[in-house]
Amino acid sequence: MGVPIRSGAVGATGTDETYTVGGLGAAIKAALTAGLPETVWVRGEVSRYSESAAGHAYFDLVEKEPGARSPKAVLSVALFKGARSGVDRDLAAAGLRLEAGVELRIRGRVDFYAPSGRLQVIMNGVDPVFTVGQMAADRTRLLETLTHEGVLRANARWEMPLVPLRVGLVTSADSAAYHDFVHELEASGYAFTVTLVDTRVQGPTAAHEVAVALRRLAAVDLDVVVVARGGGARTDLLAFDTEEVARTIVGLPVPVVTGIGHEIDRSVADEVAHTAAKTPTAAAGVLIDRVAEFDAVLADLSVRVVHRADTACGYATRHLAGLARRVAHAAPRVVRAASRRLAGHERVVVVTGRRATRDAARALDAAEARLRALDPRRVLERGYSVTRAADGRVVRSVAGLTEGTDLVTELVDGTVTSRITRTEQT
Repeated sequence: MGVPIRSGAVGATGTDETYTVGGLGAAIKAALTAGLPETVWVRGEVSRYSESAAGHAYFDLVEKEPGARSPKAVLSVALFKGARSGVDRDLAAAGLRLEAGVELRIRGRVDFYAPSGRLQVIMNGVDPVFTVGQMAADRTRLLETLTHEGVLRANARWEMPLVPLRVGLVTSADSAAYHDFVHELEASGYAFTVTLVDTRVQGPTAAHEVAVALRRLAAVDLDVVVVARGGGARTDLLAFDTEEVARTIVGLPVPVVTGIGHEIDRSVADEVAHTAAKTPTAAAGVLIDRVAEFDAVLADLSVRVVHRADTACGYATRHLAGLARRVAHAAPRVVRAASRRLAGHERVVVVTGRRATRDAARALDAAEARLRALDPRRVLERGYSVTRAADGRVVRSVAGLTEGTDLVTELVDGTVTSRITRTEQT
């Protein structure tokens, strides 16, 4: 322990002692050593995880208040390379991984590192059973809440389209999950179109990013939305056990298919989705099978239509052949009967025509006689004449005639032109 240095200042209780920085640091460390067990267990959520080039790991262990933005308490943790291999091995055996967002119960010793003035826990062990149990408890609690609210199967109420070709996809664009899913659709030969929202599917921000991606796809005209993520440790899939992702899926207006690559456990996202597949490839298979089923129905209908068409054509052909035979058999008889009727009509027409011609000739002769009787020249032949003015008008009265006007008088054998010298009206 550092030795206190006496200062010249005198306080109310006597001379105050002044520590050097190093001396106080040593005192703090000694007090921690004396006041705490050599090994302590502490629980909290991993935050700000990082690794050094030397193989050490550093992170904060935080305690959060529900709904609060800032942590209630923060503790720095150092996991040196020598102890890290054992910790990683214990976590891996339970399907876990040390990363941000994971709830841990760790073992270590409390240390004050004077050169940086940092109070930290030097981690040397972990309780994976606690983390697994905590994850299971959180998942169970969330599922019970959604069940109690009656929304757990809300997305399943949407009917899957018969031909779900317009697909929205939430995953990382450079991931194996994306390539496996898209390759499976392309290999099917069906006309799928995929609208991708590239998003992080692992890490402390993954849950929020997945929820935002889902909400973006809700505004697009789609048949189905797929959430895909390849396999990994349980802690890699924490985003899909969060309330934010679950409630976003519940509220989506289209069916959601999950293809989250873990074979044993089902995430909360799987439970609230319309359909849960084991892997991204299997999720693509769900859509392909749906389209193939419709395709098979169409093929069956096509075969039935062709069969019925063949049957109808065969019946029509036979019926037409029968009609042709009947026509061929009846045609000569019909033609003979028509010929007889035509001959009878011909005789009637001839007789009627001759009679009509005679009647017409008589009527024409009578009309001609009347016409001749009314011919003005016949009147002139009887000694009459027709007088016209110079403009060709027939003169019918002396009214309107004046002296000096020329007149033309038509006789039976010619015309006479005269001029009026005097008019007298009777």
